[in-house]
Amino acid sequence: MLKPRQDLKPNTAAYETQALVKPTGFREYDARWILEKEINLLGVQALGLGLATYVHEIGVRPKIVTGHDFRGYSLSVKQALILGLLEGGMEVLDVGLALSPMAYFGQFELDAPCVAMVTASHNENGWTGVKMGANPPLTFGPDEIGRLKEIVLNGQGVARDGGKLVRVEDFREKYIADVASKVQVKRPLKVVCACGNGTAGAFAPDALRRMGVEVIEMDTDLDFTFPKYNPNPEDHAMLVQMAQRVKETGADLALGFDGDGDRCGVVDDTGEEIFADKIGLMLARDLSAIHPNSTFVVPM
Repeated sequence: MLKPRQDLKPNTAAYETQALVKPTGFREYDARWILEKEINLLGVQALGLGLATYVHEIGVRPKIVTGHDFRGYSLSVKQALILGLLEGGMEVLDVGLALSPMAYFGQFELDAPCVAMVTASHNENGWTGVKMGANPPLTFGPDEIGRLKEIVLNGQGVARDGGKLVRVEDFREKYIADVASKVQVKRPLKVVCACGNGTAGAFAPDALRRMGVEVIEMDTDLDFTFPKYNPNPEDHAMLVQMAQRVKETGADLALGFDGDGDRCGVVDDTGEEIFADKIGLMLARDLSAIHPNSTFVVPM
């Protein structure tokens, strides 16, 4: 059920009794809610304070990268989260509109051990959430999420001095340049880049072109209404249209990205989907040759 803020025992007058945080929004590896029905902006602010409190509790340097995906309300959610982080004494480095991998990249590039990426990932419109971490390159698992949930729902957030906000300019360019530098395609390759009008449209086509790929753009114009289908390359609707575009254009393959760019679907040159388990197997085969005796963890 929805938790009114008075049930969270606030330790600061900054929060009002109308704040909502639904307990079930705290999942095993991230946090996700339907905005206004399960959490509101005051609840997001409480989440930010709770996250800052947890970072101090575990003794990690209180410096955090934040970003947001391209949904109509994500910027407002991120601003509420930042208010809570600042109240909790965090130095916040805001990279602006971002993919989740870009926020994780920021932890290393900006020397910040913590991350809080505001995104609903592949969920439908109306959803929001936060992907968090305090030990690069790992994100929170069940133990970390469980403690964060306890802090937020029990009003254990601690206000501290030292909050600071830094807006990082032109970080998109730095991220794309880094991604493109890792791969250079030496033969002609025609790729359908499908983004479902989600955030990846601002990043993926440019990165692929810099890798030397001929790009056929498909739904890459940002549109948070998602007029055709939800950007999720595991959904049948998106895969069908990717396959159709491959056949129409004679492309070598299609790459489809979800709403925050950390999920990729593949369609081959015949228009057949290559499902994630096969992609994972191919990646493991190639990576094991580079890193012998490695252990590969596959979240379910």
